[in-house]
Amino acid sequence: MKKILILGILFLCIGNTFGQIGQTERKVPFSIAVAAHIKKYNLKSNEAYKDQDLEYAQFLFDSLVQNHLVGTYMDDFKMSPLKGEPISFKEIEKPIFLITYATWCVPGIGEIPALNDLADKFHDQIDFIVLFWDTKERLKEKVGEYSENIQLLYVNELTNQNSYIINNLKHSLGFPMMYFMDNEKKLLDIRKIVTHHSSETLSNSYTIHYNSLSKGVSLLIADLDAKGELVPKAEEEEKKKSRERGDTRTQEERDIDEEYERYRREKDSLENQRRKNN
Repeated sequence: MKKILILGILFLCIGNTFGQIGQTERKVPFSIAVAAHIKKYNLKSNEAYKDQDLEYAQFLFDSLVQNHLVGTYMDDFKMSPLKGEPISFKEIEKPIFLITYATWCVPGIGEIPALNDLADKFHDQIDFIVLFWDTKERLKEKVGEYSENIQLLYVNELTNQNSYIINNLKHSLGFPMMYFMDNEKKLLDIRKIVTHHSSETLSNSYTIHYNSLSKGVSLLIADLDAKGELVPKAEEEEKKKSRERGDTRTQEERDIDEEYERYRREKDSLENQRRKNN
């Protein structure tokens, strides 16, 4: 009886162990998750919009994202830059702030300036990508509006008509849309681009968009910090300067050298003063 009991406990432990391993290794693709739930979501959200119940429509969207899409992994597919070879998500090493767009969409007057400022400030920690569902020719018209710290990419749907992944990403949730992913391409959140009346001033529009966009940046930075992967900006800037000047010293070595240089300057100053007095 004891042997049977011991064997039972042993098999139970082994089963739980393999179950946990299976759970940790399971990565649900975004396209699979959204395909499984989008039909039910669309039926309910269409009814909400028909009834002009925008609050309930937003609730349905948030529920879909938080209950079914957060924690999934973005599918890998090719995106084209204006110059160079196509790239895929697996090639990107940093966390990703992705906005999906089309060139015919009209952003708020302060949206792009706000995004540019955030990209200029945090591009060392995050990759900012604006992905256009459009052609290369139309994307060229947008280049001058965006910071050089934002990657502008495009996917021409006409040449990707049979792509299950692209069809799900573009048509399921619509666009413009923001996707926030860690460096493993795990989705931390999905949010709609904030909108406002077209008569809004540039100053107010900038503030509205900056506050909205910065929440996504904060989410990615907080995730990096929780993982111990956040590089302090001052330290990153110093490393960048060191690389540019070919300086391979550690920070401690630089501090010692700077202290010695101060000592030399003070000594030279005192020597010059002594000579003048003599």
